[in-house]
Amino acid sequence: MSTAPHRDLEKPVVPKIKPLNDRKKQLSQNALENRRRLKQRLIACTVVFVLFASLMGWSYVQKQQLIAEQQQSFQVAKQEQVKAKKESVRLKEEIERLNDKEYVANLARSELLYSKKGETIFYFSPED
Repeated sequence: MSTAPHRDLEKPVVPKIKPLNDRKKQLSQNALENRRRLKQRLIACTVVFVLFASLMGWSYVQKQQLIAEQQQSFQVAKQEQVKAKKESVRLKEEIERLNDKEYVANLARSELLYSKKGETIFYFSPED
């Protein structure tokens, strides 16, 4: 006995097809979900970019401050070098003068109150 002739008596098979309106709703929900995900990605990328740009800006400002401090200390060192060179020149001149016997004698007489033979030194104290 075959089951083929009894098929006519059974209910016809209705394919399960969703109505077109349900499909449109599903597509619009998918589109909304995709837009929401796109916005989330865009916000995340923007946040990362802003953080990165802030970090780079902060680093740049720190480097600029360091450069300014180093330039200032360089100028101070340069001024000290000029003063040291002037002092060096003055000391070399003083050494040359101290090698002159007449200068040393005058220096000893004026500062140490030494005198030559036959000289009399009068010392006056400053008035109060």
